[in-house]
Amino acid sequence: MLFLIASLFTLGRSQSPECVYRVGYSPLELNLESLRGNRYVYHSADNSEWMYSPCMNAYPCSHDGVTVQAMVDHSPVGVNECFPWAQFNATTQPFWDFGLATWIFNYSNGEPCPNNSQLNRTTQILWTCEPEDATPRFVDSYSYNECNVLIEMKWSGACQAPPPPNDECYFKSGLIGGPSMNLSTVKGDIFSLQETSQNGNTFTYEFSPCANSITCDSANSGHSKQVMADIRDSGKQCAKFLGVWSGDAVPFYDRTIFGQDYWDFFWMDGEECGEGGPLEVLNARYYCNPSIPTLNITRAYGNGPCQFRIEIDSNLACKNASDSDKKASNTINRLNQRIFT
Repeated sequence: MLFLIASLFTLGRSQSPECVYRVGYSPLELNLESLRGNRYVYHSADNSEWMYSPCMNAYPCSHDGVTVQAMVDHSPVGVNECFPWAQFNATTQPFWDFGLATWIFNYSNGEPCPNNSQLNRTTQILWTCEPEDATPRFVDSYSYNECNVLIEMKWSGACQAPPPPNDECYFKSGLIGGPSMNLSTVKGDIFSLQETSQNGNTFTYEFSPCANSITCDSANSGHSKQVMADIRDSGKQCAKFLGVWSGDAVPFYDRTIFGQDYWDFFWMDGEECGEGGPLEVLNARYYCNPSIPTLNITRAYGNGPCQFRIEIDSNLACKNASDSDKKASNTINRLNQRIFT
């Protein structure tokens, strides 16, 4: 399947310094150059320390006799060692969530995960807009488990002007002449995919483009909420909601290494992930498929702690769905079938 090797480029760099991040060719920008190498420390409730240095591996961290330079490290109480959780990588790009006014980075290059549940320790770094904070503040750390942590910075430099509500469900990449995607014909429709867990239980993912058409009578909170996406158990009870449409989503467009068009949306406004935890993150990716006139959910799954992805095939995701594009995409699909079957 193509998603296994599809390359993901969240933001356009276009000759920018490696610590300046932009959403495509839009004016949305997070500039951390002035903060490069600064050191921020958070003292957690268990008296341990989390340390973060933006855009630089500023911390020499020794663990199990090995010393590495780390961008994020952790020193637990009573342990005369530190644990390297993340190293700076200029190719790691954030995405911008308008609903939370937050830039979100995902680094999965920490030291090996000790319980072997995943390859490396993973750090999610949030830069949240806070107009009153002229100087960045390290405000929180939340450990999902021993291999995954979320840390949050607040700073006025992370703030962006909100876009106008997208009532038309029409999206463009770039400022002039870029590709576009029009989902107005499927706006508010509900699409679903039934999956089966390893223990044989069935559950269903539901997704409603550009609308909160799904009623989630939450089994967790006991409240009823109109949402854009949810997961339902075998009895069709809403187990949790994954995202809420607010009209301010800004997707980005790219092409896979085989030339297939795709569009990526991110939301971080799902149900609370565990008591006191962050909100669920949803990534919806639309792949160009000229043979699907509406939408077809091909795969849905959890791709990390509190993170989900829904993959969709649609002709609507094709850049200028002309006959020539359709022929090219059909050739790509045949090539993919030969490679992955």
